Amino acid sequence: MTRARLAWVGAGAAVVVTLVVAFALRLAARGGGPDAAPAVTATVTTAPIRRELLQDVVTAFGVVQADPSATTILAAPRALIVSRLIARVGQTVAPGQPLMEVDAAPASQMAYQEALQAEVSARSDLARIQRLVDAHLAANDQLTAAVKALADADAALSAQRAQGGGEARQTLRAGSAGVVVGIAVAPGDRVAQDAALITLARVGAISVKLGLEPGAGAFAAGDPVTLTPTAGGPSTQSRLAMVGRTTDPVTHTIDAVAPLAGAPLPIGAGVEADIVLGSHTGLTVPRAAVVFDETGDHVFVVRGGKALRVFVGVGRSYGDRVEVTGPVAAGQQVAVEGAYELQDGMTVKDAGR
Repeated sequence: MTRARLAWVGAGAAVVVTLVVAFALRLAARGGGPDAAPAVTATVTTAPIRRELLQDVVTAFGVVQADPSATTILAAPRALIVSRLIARVGQTVAPGQPLMEVDAAPASQMAYQEALQAEVSARSDLARIQRLVDAHLAANDQLTAAVKALADADAALSAQRAQGGGEARQTLRAGSAGVVVGIAVAPGDRVAQDAALITLARVGAISVKLGLEPGAGAFAAGDPVTLTPTAGGPSTQSRLAMVGRTTDPVTHTIDAVAPLAGAPLPIGAGVEADIVLGSHTGLTVPRAAVVFDETGDHVFVVRGGKALRVFVGVGRSYGDRVEVTGPVAAGQQVAVEGAYELQDGMTVKDAGR
């Protein structure tokens, strides 16, 4: 190769090197290299971390029941046989409304006949003694005894008649308005005198029987409680009226009762109870600010236009906010809308600014 040709090649190589260096310097001035990706920017909304006074709440579950202090039991007035049930569990009944039809059992029929015969005999004996006294053939104390015997026989017969004695079939009725909460018999059952037949609860007199987990807190009568139907509906404010001191052998929970006056809930309905045991100061963020993924629960603190991932512990919810613990402080701004699209260190823009 001639000297002139070599000179031309060398000059061309110098020009290429100069252009490459210039291009590299230009890229460096723009903040990237040939393989550098452009800066990622996301738009988010932010909200402050708040320090608030929070209630210490324990959640329990229970069922609506008739208030034990406002229930009455319709008992069998005599030995009888259940013929027909008219009322149904859950039905509201008025005073005097028929509840069931019953027939006299053989034992009660016999008791009525014995009382009737005793009254007839006592009346006849009194007439006989009266004649003897009138004839001065009997003493006055015999007459007094005969009068008492008749009075006792009359009382026994009246009691039998009040219980339905002498009636082949009898209709038992409600003594007062109420709700039928239990029926202990079925058609065809033979029951003894004073056996429980039907349980009635005063309308509106209901409470919630709760099952409290032992060790969940220091529960006491008077603790505020919010009762919410598990099937949905408005909540009712109440207070614990009773807290047991023994555990149920089946459920291993402690029984507690909270009045539910005025709430239109049927007996047997499920209820969730939030019981307030005290309060404490804590940090809260909007529920949507907490990201739950495989890396762990975290929030993105927005500072200096950057989203910084901070892992937190998540506690109880308070409306649309949730308690958090960890290396965060009141007043810091956290990403809310758009938080799930963020990465640690990503450049962000606050949509509210």
